[in-house]
Amino acid sequence: MAPILLSAAIFVVAVLLVLTERMDRAIVGFAGAAATLGLALGFYDEHRAVAAIDFETLGLLLGMMLLVALLRPTGFFEYLATLAASRSRGNPVLLLVLLSGVTTVISMFLDNVTTVVLIAPLTILVAEILGVSPVPFLMAEALLADTGGVATLIGDPPTS
Repeated sequence: MAPILLSAAIFVVAVLLVLTERMDRAIVGFAGAAATLGLALGFYDEHRAVAAIDFETLGLLLGMMLLVALLRPTGFFEYLATLAASRSRGNPVLLLVLLSGVTTVISMFLDNVTTVVLIAPLTILVAEILGVSPVPFLMAEALLADTGGVATLIGDPPTS
């Protein structure tokens, strides 16, 4: 029972440190993992710890990060949002459909959070230009990013 309570305490401290932003979250994650392994709580030895790592998921996440890092400077995502805005010809309903479609398709190939982080600022900008509230657009994009992510194993890596 003591190892479970100690590991829960390490987890709670790590979450609190991340939420308060007192330390960088990567350092907190590594420190929490090191503390759990270093205290030899009996959960994992070195061999079982390495065997528990899912390298396929890590490779998938690395590939998505590289794809975003390569596409973002090219203006690809801005191009898609601008294309959707120009095709809508100022019609907010059509713009909602087009931006939602773009979000869904991108979310099939990138993870949900990255998709929303890339598309949301563009959506706000387009909505301000048209003089409409960005809230319905952002709500639809958030929901459809999740829907698009579920369509493929790539789009929702935590469930892979």
